[in-house]
Amino acid sequence: MNSTRTEPFLDRILGRIVDVAGWGAALSGLALVLVVGGNVLLRYVFNTGSVAMQELEWHLVSPIALLGMAYGLRHGGHVRVDFLYDRLSRRTRAGIDLFSALLMVVLGAAVIWLSIPYVGQSIMMAEGSPDPGGLPYRFLLKAFIPIGFGLLFVQAIAQALINYRDVIGMVDPAGYATEMPGE
Repeated sequence: MNSTRTEPFLDRILGRIVDVAGWGAALSGLALVLVVGGNVLLRYVFNTGSVAMQELEWHLVSPIALLGMAYGLRHGGHVRVDFLYDRLSRRTRAGIDLFSALLMVVLGAAVIWLSIPYVGQSIMMAEGSPDPGGLPYRFLLKAFIPIGFGLLFVQAIAQALINYRDVIGMVDPAGYATEMPGE
């Protein structure tokens, strides 16, 4: 994936980490579609089913959401009030984005801090599904909480660095084009 981005080295490295996680979320999305399709086929064509396969459906939603949120932030897929935002000056928009990124850093750090004991307890007791025939490794699912918010934390730092440089006038925003060659 050769990007035309000309961001500094640290921003590029942090971005690569988030892009890899985004690919993981995309693969989880594909797996979810296949599992749901398989479950529907098993239920309505063969009159059978599996508790583990049904649990796998919602287990796959976790990496999609938790890995995908940082990817969405990196590529501008997050929600903002564009009809107001677009009317502001470039520097004002960068200031708003800097403030938002700093809030995301705080949010990410708080969720990581609060989730580690929860995930640690789940790992220590090797938590699995309470349902007969369910998936045995529920603690792996819970481990996505600090991982996902850790990625959000990393991406928020990268966004804060980009916007800080823009606020103080160090960069030309055209240098941060996210288009891929040929798009």
